Amino acid sequence: MSTNNKVSSRLKRVKLHSPFWVKGLDPNGTPYDDKVLAMFQADTLIPEQFQTTYKRRAHLSPEKKLMLAMLQDAVICFQEYVRAQDKRRHGLFQEAEEWILSQDLHYFFSFENVCASLGFEASYLRQGLLRWKAATLALGARVRAS
Repeated sequence: MSTNNKVSSRLKRVKLHSPFWVKGLDPNGTPYDDKVLAMFQADTLIPEQFQTTYKRRAHLSPEKKLMLAMLQDAVICFQEYVRAQDKRRHGLFQEAEEWILSQDLHYFFSFENVCASLGFEASYLRQGLLRWKAATLALGARVRAS
């Protein structure tokens, strides 16, 4: 038996997870040898197509990245430590809640200014977080009462 036939018969016995493991080939009509060889064919992309895979979808300036990180950290602290018992975590929750509830516009990195710079509606986000807090605390009270 030739080497090609051995490989072909071995590949036919292998159970594949998906019949579509090589994109673009007909899974029923194409021999496995052709499918395996198709993986090693060169991609034909023009340079612009290749470079678009590495471009950012949304360009953010470093300042906006910092603002987004601040907002994300505040929301995480607010949600994770809402029922915290220890002093450190409860302090993180209180700090995040104070920042979120503040309507100060004088401080460059205030909640209002950060939301405005990122294109979020501050009052909508604030109300949603407060509704979430009320629902979470009410659920916790019901669980403790049971």
